Amino acid sequence: MPSDRQVLAAARSSGLRRAALAVRDVLYPPRCAACGRFEQGFLCERCHELLIPASGPGTCGNCSAPWDGADFCPACMHWDALDGARAAYRHEGPARALVHALKYRRVRAIAQTLAPDIGGLLAAEQLTVAFPVPLHRRRVRSRGFNQAEAILDHLALERPAGGLLRSRRTRSQVGLDLAARRGNVAGAFDYRGERLDGARVALIDDVLTTGATANECARVLKDFGASHVVAITFARANPPNRAWPTGGDG
Repeated sequence: MPSDRQVLAAARSSGLRRAALAVRDVLYPPRCAACGRFEQGFLCERCHELLIPASGPGTCGNCSAPWDGADFCPACMHWDALDGARAAYRHEGPARALVHALKYRRVRAIAQTLAPDIGGLLAAEQLTVAFPVPLHRRRVRSRGFNQAEAILDHLALERPAGGLLRSRRTRSQVGLDLAARRGNVAGAFDYRGERLDGARVALIDDVLTTGATANECARVLKDFGASHVVAITFARANPPNRAWPTGGDG
């Protein structure tokens, strides 16, 4: 367990980093995250037109992954706690560029650009409370913020006191197959707060790939009484060994 002095030092360091990132966002005019043009926001009209909706023909109605409609969707059939997932766009092209700039270039202001599309998905789901997918405190300290929490800051949803916690540090999920992803996050989350009896929960994040992390979060939330948990993300990444349908918006 870290000492009180270490916790306070980490909080000061994280606070200074957040302040520095906020100053940078104000002093430097935004560029389109996809093409680099100077813009009023972080996505120009031309690149916005290149965004491809995640849902549509050739995709699963429950998780927006590519699916031919035969038998069960292989992308979400393994979820035993998560009830579904909704995403605004495919994680490619401009959508990928926005997520990358938010997450790895640490442009926190992009969260406000992503939030309206996520808000549109929330309106159709009748979800009553929301939690961001948590990062480990070391990852938050390194990045300066949790991108999921930054998005949720711009959404009008109830956030119960306390919340989901990442109780142990995990490897990055990037590059791991489904089995490795599930093992990586097993038992990695905890919940502290009032019970969620009957709550319909939105689990907010920037991008969903296999859903292993969201499913593990949903398991914890249901242990504390949640009745329904849906992952709501800006982008849906193509799960391993799946191909997006071609043609149209699908």
